[in-house]
Amino acid sequence: MPSRPSEKNRDVVQAYLAYLQEMSRKISQRTGMENVLYGKTKASHHYYRAFGTQDAQYLRGVDNYLAKTSDRQLFLGNGLIVGCLQKKQTKKYIAAPLIYCLAKVEPDESGKSYEYIPDLDAASLNYDLITLLFEQDDLDEEDYDEFLDQSAGVDTKKLDILEEIETKLQTLIDREPGQVMTSSLGNEVFRTLKASISELSAVEPATERFALDGLQKKSMEAGLKFYDHQFFYVANLPGQLSTYTALRKLIAEVT
Repeated sequence: MPSRPSEKNRDVVQAYLAYLQEMSRKISQRTGMENVLYGKTKASHHYYRAFGTQDAQYLRGVDNYLAKTSDRQLFLGNGLIVGCLQKKQTKKYIAAPLIYCLAKVEPDESGKSYEYIPDLDAASLNYDLITLLFEQDDLDEEDYDEFLDQSAGVDTKKLDILEEIETKLQTLIDREPGQVMTSSLGNEVFRTLKASISELSAVEPATERFALDGLQKKSMEAGLKFYDHQFFYVANLPGQLSTYTALRKLIAEVT
């Protein structure tokens, strides 16, 4: 009968899986999640809808659209940062969820309507957005990999804050998954980031409710605003998101 792995061996396995997960997260950056609403075309429709009750007609339309494309999926966003960020001589238009997770569209039990099923195991901070805010200047594409590998570019204390938030997300997924898409979590994460990370200190909480028809005006204004807003949207599927999620589950199994 094979012997059980020693505690030391389990620690090594966990450390290696954590490393693979971190690399997967880095690879999945720069997939467009820093702007999921602004300036989209019919070919890359955002299918925005405020999060709330089930809307079968909306979900049917999303399902029909996704059946025609293999690289796009429905997501749920918790918290929304909108505005215009100046980088050297370049303007970056931002309409980004702070936290997001995948959502699957399926017919309900009757087969006459549709429902969404959130994949909370794939819930994640929006690292596209965070990386963009961390960058002090625009980087050439060939310099980006070097940026990811340099801890000097990002204060380790900031990385610790991000790790704490990811740990909280994982705890909620394990114990209270319904809390992942709540307003209280989005606000808590925003307040933590704003208070602890200088690059987000200038992001102001909006005093008005978010309305899609005012997005273009908001995106043209200088500065960034945070909206306490939960919403559906369709975007390109990050190629490594499934790998990141699988590694997260595997780490939990060997813990």
